[in-house]
Amino acid sequence: MSFSSHTPTQLGLEVSREVQDFSWRQLQFCTSANSRWNTFLNQICLDTFLPWLQAEYAPQAQVWTDVAHSNVWKLVNGTAIIMDTRRLILIPDKNVETRELSVPQEWIDIPNWAGDYYLGVEVSPDGEWLRVWGYATHEQIKNQGSYNSQERTYCLDANLMVEDISVLWVVQQLYPTEVTQAQIAPLPTLPDTQVENLWRRLINPSIVNPRLELPFETWGALLTRPDWQEHLHQTPNIVSLRELFEGVLTNTWQSIEALFNQEPNFAFSFRQGIDTEQTSIQKAKLIDLPTKQGNQTLVLMLILTEETDGRLLVRVQLHAKERAQYLPEQAKLELISASGEIIQSITARNQDNSIQLKRFKCPTNAQFSLQVSLDDFCFTENCVET
Repeated sequence: MSFSSHTPTQLGLEVSREVQDFSWRQLQFCTSANSRWNTFLNQICLDTFLPWLQAEYAPQAQVWTDVAHSNVWKLVNGTAIIMDTRRLILIPDKNVETRELSVPQEWIDIPNWAGDYYLGVEVSPDGEWLRVWGYATHEQIKNQGSYNSQERTYCLDANLMVEDISVLWVVQQLYPTEVTQAQIAPLPTLPDTQVENLWRRLINPSIVNPRLELPFETWGALLTRPDWQEHLHQTPNIVSLRELFEGVLTNTWQSIEALFNQEPNFAFSFRQGIDTEQTSIQKAKLIDLPTKQGNQTLVLMLILTEETDGRLLVRVQLHAKERAQYLPEQAKLELISASGEIIQSITARNQDNSIQLKRFKCPTNAQFSLQVSLDDFCFTENCVET
């Protein structure tokens, strides 16, 4: 059912009580304030606008099913609807002032996400009604809009948009071959190893907004993969330093001897290069780091020593696996707090074959992350002292 909107040319729709109740129930599956608002606004838009569209103009219209929108809304605002050969992108907002349409970059610059028409939708704060206040094409937004690099959005002034949505249906009938999309640059293809390491980093609970954590080309390339939604639900692996110290076996962190069991001489020389007390435990794992010259295997090492007060003293080192090799220049080793703050950072220089963080004491139950990065590659290991 429609109602009188702010201006006679704008479409206003009442939201049924059933849709409101269902949309509120979806919030129990959201973990952040941002994802809750996205889910609420977009669920109301989809469940109200789509039935109206099917009844009035396009019976065959349907939601885009290549992605689960419940997953999209945790990260990105917007809902895609397929109408014949065209794609509509609904961009809801709860703000009353509609001076511009703000579209997340994902809906513009990811080739298989991009739409033909983008509809600005105002949803009342209580979810009782919505108003479609204007639309624009992908080409308009891309070429006439301004890009906000901090928010990664394209913003188009409301004065450049068509206010009367009925014009869209007329255009579809008179000009079915209208060019609606601007040219979109292709995104890179990421190696599987890099994809795994990037998702290990992004599912860290300390990262509030994953879509802003990586360069857009890398983030967009992740979302083009069909398995990205599976990665989204992964539980971050957390390594217990206490268990490592007490000798509990893991599949990834091993003793130097076990890690280099086929190279006993190398393992011996590696241990000889570590200046540490007899009471210390050394654990290491291999990292396959992509470089411009090809992949290079590095060794991330933890050296754990129990202090007299029971706390663990931690040293973290990064080595080139091959003694004759150097670390890639500009490779970083960082210590990051549970809140995402970089506590320590060291960068490999030219002809460094190892780098090391300053040793630190780890209180019981303290959580932190170790991060190895180079260019767009990032490996993250989440740790806890318990």
